[in-house]
Amino acid sequence: MFNFVMKCPIYFCTVAIKRKEANDRVQLSGKLGKAINAMLAEHMDYLNEYDKVIVYYDNGQRELGSILNAIFSIQLSNVEFRKAEPQKYRLLQAADFLCTIDLLQIKRDEKRLSKGEQQFFYKPNELKKTFIKGISKKRI
Repeated sequence: MFNFVMKCPIYFCTVAIKRKEANDRVQLSGKLGKAINAMLAEHMDYLNEYDKVIVYYDNGQRELGSILNAIFSIQLSNVEFRKAEPQKYRLLQAADFLCTIDLLQIKRDEKRLSKGEQQFFYKPNELKKTFIKGISKKRI
């Protein structure tokens, strides 16, 4: 998957919210909505270069689907929503991979990697040296 992502002409950005900073789901949804909205505003020039922006979402979390629909529809006039099916879309799998590496970077920085995660990256710096550094070239 890493090689596929590195060869594809794709670029990404992610948002991360700490659950501990929200008292309940409503507050968590609000924080997530604000973070996504800020991310879109920051990259609006980049997104406006395209005739159409297509948002693929698998409807795994209803709150997130509602947030994405509301914010993208308000911020972009050229947005289209499609249901994503992971078994059919490699780009969705690539997005999952990129989000996973970003989450692992957060956990690594906070020294919270599980034993399994530490063992998977057989050398202490392999996660950073190969994966984190590699995907950093793909950030918007």
